[in-house]
Amino acid sequence: MEIKTFHFNPIMVNTYILSDETGEAIIVDPGNCQTYEDEQIREYVASRNLKIKYIINTHPHIDHIAGNPWCVTEYHPELLMHEAGMPIYNKAFAYAAAFGLNVDSMPQPDHYLREGDEVLFGNQRLKVFYTPGHCDGSICLYSADNKLIITGDLIFERCVGRSDLPTGNEALLQQSIQTAIFTLEDDVTILSGHGGPTTVGDERRDNPYIWKN
Repeated sequence: MEIKTFHFNPIMVNTYILSDETGEAIIVDPGNCQTYEDEQIREYVASRNLKIKYIINTHPHIDHIAGNPWCVTEYHPELLMHEAGMPIYNKAFAYAAAFGLNVDSMPQPDHYLREGDEVLFGNQRLKVFYTPGHCDGSICLYSADNKLIITGDLIFERCVGRSDLPTGNEALLQQSIQTAIFTLEDDVTILSGHGGPTTVGDERRDNPYIWKN
């Protein structure tokens, strides 16, 4: 599987495009909100002749969904997210204004993802973990074949997601990390919503924000 990472919008969200040899691809957390950011996606997709099958939001915060309107209009994929995040998602306009982002409209999801679901594209299989704590509707996407997990804002390199935003809960966040992340093998790569990649083992050993049992 090939993974392309973009850093979009003033909050520098990690937008991921995952693809394989079949040409099918997904976009995870499209944060693009400027014309030049849209063009970066367009050029990358065109250069590899990709077909975007799904847009997936790991959670409904505006920096992770700002590109939904453009991506859905440009590629006509199915939009996937967790239903528990819809109250926040439906207030995207207010959150966008607070962060100085311009969002004219927000498409509604085609399907809701739940714990244990599998997202299939090309020859790839991603398992959905429901991981609340940063906010309701937060999910992770795990590829056992590629030994990687996309975590949104649940956990970062030597840090964890905020729990002081609406529907955040520190105890739930810590529980989600233990059940969805620390049950995986140490060499699984973590691709988070901001910052660089890390591994499960490194975070299990060195992350100072993890509660110790």
